Amino acid sequence: MTERRGGIPASPGIALGPAHLVERRPLAVSRRPLEAGADAVEAEVERLREAIVRGREQVARVRDRVRDARHPPELAQMMEAHLQLLEDEALERATERAVREERVNAEWAVRQVAESIRAALEASGDEFFRERRDDVLFAADRIVRNLAGLQPDPAADLPAGAVVVAHELSPVDMSHLVHGAVAAVVTETGSRTSHTAILARALGLPAVVGVEDLVGSVAEGATVAVDGGRGEVVVAPPAGEMAAFRDRARRLGELQRALRDEGERPAETRDGCRIALWANIEFPDEVDSALGGGAEGIGLYRTEFLYVGRPQPPSEEEQLRVYERVASRMAPRPVTLRTFDLGGDKFATRPQVAGELNPALGLRALRLGLRERDVFRAQLRAMLRAAVSGNVAVMFPMVCGVGDFREALDVVAEAKDGLRHDGLPFREDLPVGCMLEVPSAVVVADLLARYAAFFSIGTNDLVQYALAIDRGNERVAHLYQPFHPAVLRLMRQAVRAGRDAGLPVSMCGAMAEDPLALPLLVGLDIDRISVAPASVPLVKAVVRSIHRDAARRLVDEALEARTAEEVAEIFHGHARRAYPDLVPERLS
Repeated sequence: MTERRGGIPASPGIALGPAHLVERRPLAVSRRPLEAGADAVEAEVERLREAIVRGREQVARVRDRVRDARHPPELAQMMEAHLQLLEDEALERATERAVREERVNAEWAVRQVAESIRAALEASGDEFFRERRDDVLFAADRIVRNLAGLQPDPAADLPAGAVVVAHELSPVDMSHLVHGAVAAVVTETGSRTSHTAILARALGLPAVVGVEDLVGSVAEGATVAVDGGRGEVVVAPPAGEMAAFRDRARRLGELQRALRDEGERPAETRDGCRIALWANIEFPDEVDSALGGGAEGIGLYRTEFLYVGRPQPPSEEEQLRVYERVASRMAPRPVTLRTFDLGGDKFATRPQVAGELNPALGLRALRLGLRERDVFRAQLRAMLRAAVSGNVAVMFPMVCGVGDFREALDVVAEAKDGLRHDGLPFREDLPVGCMLEVPSAVVVADLLARYAAFFSIGTNDLVQYALAIDRGNERVAHLYQPFHPAVLRLMRQAVRAGRDAGLPVSMCGAMAEDPLALPLLVGLDIDRISVAPASVPLVKAVVRSIHRDAARRLVDEALEARTAEEVAEIFHGHARRAYPDLVPERLS
């Protein structure tokens, strides 16, 4: 019987194949009191330690295997982060303490400690940390499976050409997809920024995530059709529909080959307006992916990964090595380093919940840096020194106004004074820019322009704060509307302030890689666009399909619209006329 399900489009592409179910749900564990006496406790602690050691060895083997050219660099980085969790002494000590103090079995102690960490990450206002809560659960599940003597990697043996259907997949599971040559991935959990989505895009695998209650309704071997661009999953499609899926897959393959050819061409509108097309990266190894896709620079280098999974912040020298690696590899192309965008008390593997009612509006990003000045200054010193190796700029996240931006510039001055005193080389004229992602910063952008070297509009948070929507809250996520008229007007105000001051203005949020929104960016006169490396060819093809004067007329029309739906229809209509092959078919 045919069943149609919708989910979150995670990685574009169309595929058909037999379903292969991967059981990745956490094992059920029960609380078992230990027998009386110290020997029972020590034996349980030893059993726990052995399971953790086996887990480290298992992940280390996978990490070493994926450090070759066949695997995307994102996978090796995620494996390293996964291994850091298993090597974290704080996690091991907390679990041992639970075994000793509560006199309970190791499985129960592992699960309870992991759950407390997960809850703290879930409560964080940082999307970065909320997305990494699953890392903790995957690490805990590996330890529990080792304690139970079970295979810790359910996806170790995958049939070629299969559509993998799972509740969730760990980074280790995803590493097996390369060798299994599977056709597509579908999971019940996840988001566009989850590990599964990121790695599926890096591997070029069609993927749909967030398809609720799917595993129990799909039989092993049943034919499954997946459209990762539309977020569509069809179980047991009829013959006619299977033929249609194959035809769409063929046409999509032709389009993707054409997009790869765009990599050598500039991002230039039909009437000759050149747009600088840069890439957003999170890990140093993504530089090669950015260059391979045709990116002209790095518009956003997220530095948060350096602070995750460790009991203390990274040292200045450790950061310097990482930043130098990126700067020198990209030289003379530009690299924009963003200072850490983390929430309060989130430097350690086990964050302490600060008790904030709304952490998204609490102590985070630049606010945290200005409070933790030693940590902030160390990062700035590393960035100033790394700028000697390439074309580097720095920008601050979550700027609220002139006061906090100027205070941050004072810390930059302190870092320079310290480097002069230490006799260390650094770039004296390092450009420092301002992210415009808080409405208050946009309102006073004309004042900020007196102090900033450039502006970068971060639409993800700008939309969230402008509309009072927590995009991580599934109950209101549908109200997250990038095309809301208020958002458009804020964007126009930001660009005008930059233009009037002669500053470059870029955009690095999700809107920058949306084919429907790109005419808006071009029409607003944004001259730099920064997107995920995998999105560079598509964005370049869309920009080359746009006429700037037509885009400006669209912006004028959109700014008179009353609702997000009206704005969206304006840009949908334009996409259908100007580049129908570059947008999902449901809009054509």
